[in-house]
Amino acid sequence: MPIRRTNKNNQKKWLKENSHLKILDLGSTHVNYWREANHFADIVDYREHFKKLNLPYTQITPNDDLPFKDKEFDYVICSHVLEHVPDPFKLKAEIERVGKAGYIELPTKLNDNTVFGCDEEVLGHKWWFEFDDDKQNLVFAKKIDALEKFLSVGSIFKLIDIFQDSFILQFYWSDTIPMTKREPFVLEKKITFLSLVKKFYSKKIRQFFSNLKKKFNK
Repeated sequence: MPIRRTNKNNQKKWLKENSHLKILDLGSTHVNYWREANHFADIVDYREHFKKLNLPYTQITPNDDLPFKDKEFDYVICSHVLEHVPDPFKLKAEIERVGKAGYIELPTKLNDNTVFGCDEEVLGHKWWFEFDDDKQNLVFAKKIDALEKFLSVGSIFKLIDIFQDSFILQFYWSDTIPMTKREPFVLEKKITFLSLVKKFYSKKIRQFFSNLKKKFNK
């Protein structure tokens, strides 16, 4: 099976048990990188940070081929990267070229449409991803704004352990990453945060008066 759903914690545990593997964290940043990896790469120059940790780091160039040999890594971590790139097919092909297997993590459509702070024109999110369980295939479409965002990234981190399946997609792949592109979603009108607040308080007020009526009718 080239790709399947998994759990990040299970993958981290397996990597710790197989520390002899050559493991690349692609798009590592200098904060949320996987400590189970032994090589790191990002588009930002974090060389000094990883040098202090005595860990190998490679700065990569957006949209260019990865500066690694074919099948150089046993395992490639690609966490919250594919949704940012102009061409997911190109990056997918490069990951398959340099890696034998790995882990992919992506925000769900719900996550992407409730969290603000990822909408930068150049480096922001460009794609929505979902998983076709019947065909065991990653499917992506152009991102649209269906909902006015109202949660910060910090808020999501607090909720993600409880609502993990609602906020992130987690996959293990081996040899190849099956992926297709679909037509964009269509929405006539974006749902605004103000309309959600109005509906919320409207319901609360109705419940209040309903309970009050029941109290006086006793």
